[in-house]
Amino acid sequence: MSTNSQIAFAPLGDTVVVPAASTAPTGVQALVSGRLDAQGTGQYRIVNDSVYTVFLGVGSTAALATANAVAPIAGTPSAAIVLVPGAVEVLRFARNSFFSGLATAAATVYIVQGEGM
Repeated sequence: MSTNSQIAFAPLGDTVVVPAASTAPTGVQALVSGRLDAQGTGQYRIVNDSVYTVFLGVGSTAALATANAVAPIAGTPSAAIVLVPGAVEVLRFARNSFFSGLATAAATVYIVQGEGM
């Protein structure tokens, strides 16, 4: 395991706003620092700053992120990552990932790329 995954999270770029709504909007890209290109992946600190559960779609294109922002239902799994209200997560994705969100009402997700946990 990389030693970068065992240090405290350090932001390495600007914070990106990912809007979430009752219809998932077009995906927004959050790039990983170029100095981590060799890894091909990066860590992202993700904050659900709302009172709504957000189903976060992630993909290699804006369209795929939007398509992946789907709430799972019984018997129908989804590629979305569930962010409960107020959630703060550090997750690892491909360095050129796009993000979109589905929620019952307008919600805001903040994402900053960096390294560490």
